[in-house]
Amino acid sequence: MEKPYIAADAAECKRRAEDPQTPTDERLVWAQLAVAAELRMIRRVLSNPARR
Repeated sequence: MEKPYIAADAAECKRRAEDPQTPTDERLVWAQLAVAAELRMIRRVLSNPARR
């Protein structure tokens, strides 16, 4: 069984979401993943006072 592709970061998810050759439903999923990755980064920074 082939392993699914895993994006490395929010920027990569965003690039895939903006790719016009990707089907629309798949682009929506990549856009949601990009937002989730950005929110995770924000949450991580806010939870660690040393990074502020």
